[in-house]
Amino acid sequence: MLPARITDNACDHCELDKLMMRGFKLLGRLAMLGCMLLLTGCLQYDLNIQFDSQTHGQLVQQLHWRGAEVITHPDWAQRLNELRDRTAAVDGTIRFVDEQTLTITIPFNNGAELERKFNDFFKPETITSGLLSLPSGETITAHLSLRQHNWFGVIFNHVDIQVDLTAVPDLAATRLPLLQGQQLLVSNVRLTAPWVRSPTGELTHSEQWALVPGALNDITADFWVPSPIGIGAAAIALLVLIGYGLKYWLRLGKS
Repeated sequence: MLPARITDNACDHCELDKLMMRGFKLLGRLAMLGCMLLLTGCLQYDLNIQFDSQTHGQLVQQLHWRGAEVITHPDWAQRLNELRDRTAAVDGTIRFVDEQTLTITIPFNNGAELERKFNDFFKPETITSGLLSLPSGETITAHLSLRQHNWFGVIFNHVDIQVDLTAVPDLAATRLPLLQGQQLLVSNVRLTAPWVRSPTGELTHSEQWALVPGALNDITADFWVPSPIGIGAAAIALLVLIGYGLKYWLRLGKS
C-alpha cells in the first residue's frame, strides 16, 4: 500500500498536468484567433432587406474587410468565384466598391420569392467554403420564413430570421485585454419597408438588429407594404359604385 504522502503528490501532479493542458489549449486557441485576425482582418457584414411594395424588393448585403484587401488577393480568388456562382443562382449581382468592400444585390418580386432566394443563398449544403465561412471551415448560415396577409390595400408581413453565428468566436468572452474591442465578425440586419413596427409599437421606415457572435440570433418583426393589386381593385370598385350612383341620380332627375 502506497504512503498517503506519495498518493497526494501523484494527485497534485495530475491536477498540474490538467492545468497545463488547459493552458496549452487556451494558448493554441488564442494563437489561432490571432492568425485569423491577421490573415482575414475583421469582417463587417451588413444585411438590408428592402421591401418596397407587394411586387418589388431587394436583399442588399455589404461585406467589408478591415485590414485585408481580399478582393485582389490571389488566395481569395476561388472563394470569390464561388460567391459569384451562388449570387448568380438567385439572379443577384455583385459590385466591387473597393479592394476591401463588395455589395451583393438580390432582387425579388414577392414574399415567396424573398423567402426562396434568401434560403437558397444561405443554404448550408452549398456553403462548402467562401466569404460566408470562417477560415477554419465553419459555415455561417441563416434562414428566413415569411407569413403574409392581405388587408385590402396593404399586405401585413410577419418575418422570422435566424442567423447562426455559433461558429464565430466571441473575442469579448475571452476577457483578454489584447482582444477586447476586437471581433472577427461585426454584423447587422436591417429591415426597410414603408411601415415597420418598432419594439415600442411605433411605425417606422426601418429597424436594425446587431448580431451577437458565438450565438444563435433570432429576429422577429412585423411590417406592412402597399398592395398595388388591392389598391387597384378598390379603385375599380369605387368607380363602379360612383357609376351606379350617377346612373340612379340621373334616372331620378328625369322622373
